[in-house]
Amino acid sequence: MSRCYRILNRYKYHLCASVLGLSLLDHTRQRNALQITNIRTNITSSLTNGHGFSFKPFQSLTARCKDRNESSSFEFIADAAEKALPAVVSIDVKQRQFVYEVQGSGSGFIVDKRGYIITNEHVVAGNKNVTVVLSDGSKLPGVVVAVDSRTDLALVKVDSANQLPEVRMGDDSKLRPGQWVVAIGNSLHFPNTVTAGIVSNTARSITDNEMLRYQAPKVGKSKYVQTDAAINPGSSGGPLVNLDGEVIAVNTMGILQNASGIAFSIPVSEVKRFLHEFSNEEKHKSRSTSKATYSLGLRIITLTPGMAHFLHHKEKLDPSLTSGVFVFDTSRNSPAHKAGLVKGDVIIAVDNFEVHSKTDLIDAVQNSGGSPVRVTFYRPDRGFLFTDITPGKS
Repeated sequence: MSRCYRILNRYKYHLCASVLGLSLLDHTRQRNALQITNIRTNITSSLTNGHGFSFKPFQSLTARCKDRNESSSFEFIADAAEKALPAVVSIDVKQRQFVYEVQGSGSGFIVDKRGYIITNEHVVAGNKNVTVVLSDGSKLPGVVVAVDSRTDLALVKVDSANQLPEVRMGDDSKLRPGQWVVAIGNSLHFPNTVTAGIVSNTARSITDNEMLRYQAPKVGKSKYVQTDAAINPGSSGGPLVNLDGEVIAVNTMGILQNASGIAFSIPVSEVKRFLHEFSNEEKHKSRSTSKATYSLGLRIITLTPGMAHFLHHKEKLDPSLTSGVFVFDTSRNSPAHKAGLVKGDVIIAVDNFEVHSKTDLIDAVQNSGGSPVRVTFYRPDRGFLFTDITPGKS
């Protein structure tokens, strides 16, 4: 008995602390339960009386944004597309491949209510007559009234009994990398297709990119707007717009092989220049017409040192040649075709002007004003040759 008394006496403080702890814990639980009950009572009273705070635990994010008039901030892509879509068109053309005639298509957008439409030159593909499909599905005959081969732009005119919607022009000088943009076009024959992305680069030069020259031979000196918005076949000629729905570029090229999220558009400043030149020409001649441009009918790329090294290795090029213009196709019945130029020829001079790039050749032909030019070129197994060619109007 005395032993038990000693044990209890020894641990009495521990036992008291334990009992006190349990009492405090129980008291805390009771106090929290009372507070929760009071909170529930207050909430019920506030909801019932219609004053105090409004508690909506299952209200959606969109609904809460509407309460604050902010829902539009979550639909900025749709808002931008909605402003531009009515003025975006599809352009159907007939293209001849060998002995067959096939239907091609691209995109464009109305820049003037009188029926003027901007598209890419490679979309109209040398045709004077095209079919324009408006956003509502109606079709109108169109006439190509101007082209600019250097920037790959073309102007189409349609006549409509109704007033046509037109886009608003933006300012590409204000673009910033990372800025949201929206691309609209006849992607893969799906009209009014909307895609979105960001501006990857505001002034990309692609004349020195060998891969891009192979995939897109129609490249000039222009700086391009690079974007990751999807631009597919058929999108060419459609607008790239900012979040205000203003056109800031013309979609012209998407990279389909070995890459994704890389596409290029012609800055709207080039479009404004093109339209200004056409307007001046129109006023001068007092009639709708295009500025005369001349072509040899070639598909060409600039011969780079890398290409030259490869061709030297294959014994397809004279070791002394490190620059020029490589011919990889000629249009049937074109001036170059009739003069005997063939795939694999490397043009090195036009008249007395050396040709080091595609732009050099285009400038030399354009400056001829349509007069015959002497083209000097290298042909594997034949050496250096020359021929006289009269450029044709394009």
